Amino acid sequence: MRWSVLVALLALMAAPALAQQSHLQGRVLESASKTPLAGAVIVVSDHSVGTLSDEEGRFSLAVGGEQLILEVNLIGYRPWQSGQISLVRGDTLTIDIQLEINAISLREITVTPGRFAIMGDATGSRQALSQEEIQTIPQFGEDIFRSVTRLPGVTGNDYSARFTIRGGEQEEVLVRLDGVELFEPFHLKDINGGALSIVDVNLIEGVDLLTGGFGAEYGDRLSGVFDVTSRRPEAGHRRASVGLSMMNVRALVEGADEDRSWLISARRGYLDIVLALMGEDEDIDPVYSDLFAKFTQTLNSNHEMQWSLLHSSDEFDLLEDDGDESVSTYGNTYGWFTLRSTLRPDLFVQSTASVGRVTDDRVGQGFFFDGAPEFNISDIRDVDIWSVRQDWSLEAGDDHFLKWGFDVRRLQAHYDYFSDRRRFLRDTDGFVVGLQDTTDIESDDTQSSVSVYATDRFRLSEKLTAELGLRYDDVRHTDDRLLSPRLHLAYALSPATSLRVAWGLYHQSQGIHQLAVEDGESAFHPAQRSEHRVLGLEHITRHGVQLRLEAYDKQLTSRRPAYRNWRDDIEIFSELADDRLRLDLAGGHSRGIELYAKRDTGTRLSWWASYSLAQVRDEITSFGVQGRTFPFVDEIAGRYDQRHTMYADVNIRPTPRWKLNLAWQYRTGWPYTQRLLHLRTAEDGSRYLTIDLGNPLAVDYPVVHRLDARLNRTFHVVGGQLQTFFEVTNLYNHDNVSSYFYEVDCGGSSDVADCSLRREADTWFGLLPSLGLSLTWDL
Repeated sequence: MRWSVLVALLALMAAPALAQQSHLQGRVLESASKTPLAGAVIVVSDHSVGTLSDEEGRFSLAVGGEQLILEVNLIGYRPWQSGQISLVRGDTLTIDIQLEINAISLREITVTPGRFAIMGDATGSRQALSQEEIQTIPQFGEDIFRSVTRLPGVTGNDYSARFTIRGGEQEEVLVRLDGVELFEPFHLKDINGGALSIVDVNLIEGVDLLTGGFGAEYGDRLSGVFDVTSRRPEAGHRRASVGLSMMNVRALVEGADEDRSWLISARRGYLDIVLALMGEDEDIDPVYSDLFAKFTQTLNSNHEMQWSLLHSSDEFDLLEDDGDESVSTYGNTYGWFTLRSTLRPDLFVQSTASVGRVTDDRVGQGFFFDGAPEFNISDIRDVDIWSVRQDWSLEAGDDHFLKWGFDVRRLQAHYDYFSDRRRFLRDTDGFVVGLQDTTDIESDDTQSSVSVYATDRFRLSEKLTAELGLRYDDVRHTDDRLLSPRLHLAYALSPATSLRVAWGLYHQSQGIHQLAVEDGESAFHPAQRSEHRVLGLEHITRHGVQLRLEAYDKQLTSRRPAYRNWRDDIEIFSELADDRLRLDLAGGHSRGIELYAKRDTGTRLSWWASYSLAQVRDEITSFGVQGRTFPFVDEIAGRYDQRHTMYADVNIRPTPRWKLNLAWQYRTGWPYTQRLLHLRTAEDGSRYLTIDLGNPLAVDYPVVHRLDARLNRTFHVVGGQLQTFFEVTNLYNHDNVSSYFYEVDCGGSSDVADCSLRREADTWFGLLPSLGLSLTWDL
């Protein structure tokens, strides 16, 4: 019955396409020799319809519009775009298209494996996710940070917008907006580090996602880069848009003329209102908002300046049934000025001066079941950042492309942390004793850091390109002097096939905002180090299928201690939980193979899929619990060890106004630590039970898999456009285990020998519908 409804829905969506249509036909030729070109992608500019040229360069398109623009792309040739084409319904128009061979400059050659271009202006065959795909794929919260988890090597979970790359930690990803580093750019940080990002997808022009082997211009991160560019309003246009979804309401206004442009975007989350309507206002009250604004002015033909502001604020109040209470407030504010200067046709420099402030405040109290106080906590911290950065590039003839730059920062951090906790343990004789743990640390630190880098990209032959890079980081608060060499090779096997190799050393110093005062630490640790080896092969077939195969090996050394909670629960004050442990890490590795395939030629059906085989291991020397340290020399699974991962997405465009996306995922469950129930005897002969930890991260959660669906519909209204969507997460409502909760069950018996350990599963999102709309109009 469900399938018949789906078939009927698709038929209804396709019905308008049966109306009388016009036709475009013709040939694609090389401009110089007039040779027919096969495999060229011909699409209408709104991507409503498209096709490929055949062996003789011929193509044919059935189009519904009377006014349209045609775009043609073929690897090795310059992109081609028609002017406005006028058609009479029912007529056929013949057009011949001539493409010019594209002599790719050194600047345009991609030497880095593991690079995914998202949105932006890259040609469709080179894009991992286009703007249309970002707008149509299922994504809880309409967050691009969540969307990228559908790419190979990138992993996230349902509760958090933060993601990991190739088995690394979440903090190992560098996030930048228009060249400015963003520190912890997330809303609702109490939920797995951040439920949503503070960067609205609607203000983004493009993203460069680098999953390994990145160049020397990026530093101080071990795993990857998420480099965001804000959108540039189209000259001569002014427009406004408002949007409403299950997570927030947003508004955007932008405009541009020949010399200047401006953009203002604002969002306000209203989970507090939704929960109040549900009668939950006495338990949880999350409030969050963000604002982005920029103004760009062209000074003359060689210079352009930009003023930018990004601000976010959060408040998260929680009152639990047992009386435990917490109040968290967070803030991120960045302001920056950018000057882009073309000093000569071959010499460009971008200068950026920025200031930023990040605040994290948490206060709370907890009680035992009898109402006696269990803990009190006050955690007040803030960080101020001042930065001056320059990035230069020089095209030194046809054979060298040079880049160099520096980043000078002044950092000031303030910590004021206090926690007091009463807990009860059994001593070595089995008797219950009460302990009072108090942590009281106040710290102020003002330091600086300096980073410089230089790269030279040059041709070794017509097909072989190399890039040598060197980076130096001087970080005063950790007393690190770090030298990071990088090497990249790109070999063009053919215009459609490239082989890329990367090697490099990467360091990550402990951020001045990352001092673990909550776990009693008052000093910073030295920088961590990783060595990347990456091999990538990319090929585009004559049928428009983009194929990528990558193998990587990442070796980790000089690691700092990691504080974790073994139960994988969401804890507001995780440092006070009784499952808190310190892992002393010596090293580790992450290695794997990734396969990615995509086909989107503008036809009514497009798809992409990926498979990853990976292994993540941590080397442990000891662990600490409840103030004691225990030797434990072993190699264990990394907490994001995910052996098998598969994604498959299908995008159906029955008409230009309807789009249906189906997104399926499958992955191995993450490892966890089992809990074991032991019957013990006290010195006085009495028996008691303890719940102890098994071998750390020795068992995997069950396999995670689900199917998401999203239906998009566009309506043309007077003066603008209305876009709507209906989305269902976990369409077949599969129970995907996120963690286990353990409880002793004695079955009513008073004899502890009759007790057993009962395990119940918490799960990720079940069947979850959502909807939203966006109205855009010209001003």
